[in-house]
Amino acid sequence: MKANFLTSLKKAAIALCAISAFVMARPYIVGVDASWVLEDESLGAKYYDDGKQQDLFDILQNNGVNFIRVRTFVNSCIGYAKESYSGANSNVCWCDLEHTIAIAKRIKAHNMGFFLDFHMSDTWASIGHQNVPASWKGKSNAEMGKLAYEHVKTTMQALMKQGLRPDMVQVGNEINSAVAGVSMSKTAEFANIINSGVKAVREIDPSIKIVMQHGQPRPEKNFENWYNKIHANIDYDAICGSTYGTTNNGQDWRDMFGLVVKNKKAVLSCEYTGLRTALVNSVFYDFGDLGWGTFVWEPTRYSDKPMFDRDGQKYTANARLKELRDIAKKYNATLPDWVGGKKIPKVQVKTHASIGGRIEQSIEGDSVAQGSTLSFKAVPLEGWEFKGWSGDHTGSEKDYTVKSLDKAINLSAEFAFVGTDSLHYEAENTIYNKTIFEDKHQGFSGKGYANLDNAVGSSVTFGVCMPSAGEKKVKITFANGSKVNRPVSIAVNDTIQVESVEMGTTGEWTDWKDTTVVLKMPQGVSSITIASLTEDGGPNIDKIEFIDESTKDSSETAKDSTGEKTTALRGATIAESVMKFELNGRTLIVYHEGHSGSVSLFNTLGRKVFAATLNRGNSAETFELPPSIGKGIYYAKVKTSSTQTTKKLNIAE
Repeated sequence: MKANFLTSLKKAAIALCAISAFVMARPYIVGVDASWVLEDESLGAKYYDDGKQQDLFDILQNNGVNFIRVRTFVNSCIGYAKESYSGANSNVCWCDLEHTIAIAKRIKAHNMGFFLDFHMSDTWASIGHQNVPASWKGKSNAEMGKLAYEHVKTTMQALMKQGLRPDMVQVGNEINSAVAGVSMSKTAEFANIINSGVKAVREIDPSIKIVMQHGQPRPEKNFENWYNKIHANIDYDAICGSTYGTTNNGQDWRDMFGLVVKNKKAVLSCEYTGLRTALVNSVFYDFGDLGWGTFVWEPTRYSDKPMFDRDGQKYTANARLKELRDIAKKYNATLPDWVGGKKIPKVQVKTHASIGGRIEQSIEGDSVAQGSTLSFKAVPLEGWEFKGWSGDHTGSEKDYTVKSLDKAINLSAEFAFVGTDSLHYEAENTIYNKTIFEDKHQGFSGKGYANLDNAVGSSVTFGVCMPSAGEKKVKITFANGSKVNRPVSIAVNDTIQVESVEMGTTGEWTDWKDTTVVLKMPQGVSSITIASLTEDGGPNIDKIEFIDESTKDSSETAKDSTGEKTTALRGATIAESVMKFELNGRTLIVYHEGHSGSVSLFNTLGRKVFAATLNRGNSAETFELPPSIGKGIYYAKVKTSSTQTTKKLNIAE
């Protein structure tokens, strides 16, 4: 009986031990900071594991890593990149938006979590090293808050547009005592910088987790006072620490992060090395569901026990990476369910701005996450005035905010022309699409010019106001310093009137020349859109001017971009016609009902390439086009004493 009891007890003990040795799977982050990868790869770095060369992200993933942290700077081109910590080319803007996007694509391709760390500086932000970005110097705290918001918002929008949503975001790195040059002793100003960046993230996607970092989370390093200020003044979801050192085998970390957990906030290590892999992970795993996990900094190259051995540009995974792999297996680590974003319902947002202004929307797109804070701002062009909102909101205040979006919105902004000059319109005062404002190439008028991006469809839209209807000669001032023509189309009120104007090379970008078109304009307010037609994009546009032709022959010549005399190019739809044109091969047939007059043919630069006389009495006449006229688009114009009409022709032979 005793033997049976002991046997049973032994079996139970073995079973109990087996149960205790098995760790139930739960969300736990096994992460690394891999921000150096692009710099190292530019220097020829190659990564190996088990004797095989592999992509670094494959090696990390195969060894249990499920989350990647990436740093980014305000203007790395003048800060971090120039300091060239890695030895990579200092003329490349490492850790800027472009490189952040490149790493994020690799993270997403591996289905890993993405942790974005905003160093609110042009270079390393760390304990005692929190320099104000160069472009923020001399600004008030309110202005710095706006700049912080814009920096974070611009970065987040660019990532979201490419499907690269960060799962966690830090606004500030190791902000023990300051951020962006603002001391924590000025609590309100310190909090304004950080909360402005957090606000930008929350507006983009409120489900993204916000993390604050302390560089030395120990009692003697003032962690408790720091955390109390963060908790009272900052919008956050989790607190992380740089857990490099401990004075009592991790108990200091347990005590300090325990203060956070008491407030039902999550904790994690966002920096540690292979020196204490097991200890750091055990500390945070033991916090249960609020212990989110850990991040190694930086596994391939950091000198304190890296997880790769380095021989020149050969990086080989070592036993410390295998230790991390074993911990991931031990904890059955899985990604938290908030990675990738919760499926938050989307709400339809429709906006319309009348001619003369635009609507700025804090979260771009016509479908926005439910619960988001969504702001709208009516921005009139110079010479225009905002008159008010209509639709789901009315009022004359330019700013309108929905604090928690819960239903579809349809919103319109109305603008009115109040300018005193209806003939001259500067391109810096337009609506841009894939276009930026510049003022670096001198010789322009006004404040600057519009630089159309190298893409089909890049455009500027002018808001104009005509005192009378009719055909208007419009002079376009532009520069094309490239070696290729950059054709554009011209539309009035979204209807194309001139399908192609060549916009030939002007020599240098500082050489501004004119080309002239004729547009049929209605009386009152209209839009004129100049849009690029090729991947080379459009030229730089300085301005447009309406030329008063009331006392001149409408066929008066102007100079094109080569300086030669040309007749103004007319759109194919600009005049009602009593004439008819027909092109039969290379034979032009004009039906002119017996009227005398002339017929002219112009290329798309407006240069006359053919002219003939129409004889009275003939109802129709035919003209053989000379061999010098090649294939392509041309415009035929017939003029009599009482009528004038233009038609586009496509000569295919």
